[in-house]
Amino acid sequence: MCELARSIWSSHAGELLQFERKQDRSPVTELDREIELALRACINSRHPDDSIIGEEFGFLAGAESRSSAPRWVIDPLDGTKAFVTGSPLWGTLIGVLNEGTPWLGAIEMPALHERLFSFDIEDESIRTSRCSELAAARLCTTTPDKFTSVERIGFDRLSKAVAVHRYGGDCFNYAALAAGRCDLVVEAGLALHDFLPIVPIVRQAGGVMTDWQGQALTENAAGNVLAASTPALHSQALQTLAVSLR
Repeated sequence: MCELARSIWSSHAGELLQFERKQDRSPVTELDREIELALRACINSRHPDDSIIGEEFGFLAGAESRSSAPRWVIDPLDGTKAFVTGSPLWGTLIGVLNEGTPWLGAIEMPALHERLFSFDIEDESIRTSRCSELAAARLCTTTPDKFTSVERIGFDRLSKAVAVHRYGGDCFNYAALAAGRCDLVVEAGLALHDFLPIVPIVRQAGGVMTDWQGQALTENAAGNVLAASTPALHSQALQTLAVSLR
């Protein structure tokens, strides 16, 4: 399915696609819709019993009515703002939930010719860094616009405690963390499709990924995400963020 997403992007490479605004004011292009529809059709043909959650077309129940049946989560173009402004830091996210918990994940980044899978990371270079101290950590977040005023207090404390922080990146940030290129990713206000496909990748690469309270990320999660390269670094970041939430 990653190849399918990449082939669709390739068919539009070089085009200046127009975008529209959705109800939440976020941009959407025809590429978003085309990729999601193609992935849905592929899943339906191969796994008709499974249900699907997608960013653009919502929830589709599978033929199997059991709540424990696998559920696919799709973000056809994570980082649409990056895409429409010419940045290559966007990608397609594909995940599978097992009883509501992330089990399988993939990040497909066509413009960078990069692809990450969980359960298929054999290259020793695809490992999180061993950073265990905030003072040495590299922190990424897509945008501070998503933080509430209370969350922003915690993020500001954290950004002042690390070695360097950067805005922008979307799914690329997690891929960078899995490959040891950054050490912390902090986000807020995400939808399920923004982070559930990524959890197995970070976990298999040796990292830790939870909500801001340290709880496991499931389909019931609120959308505040903390990913870290090591358990020690995750614990320190969690404590720093929690100051604003008490």
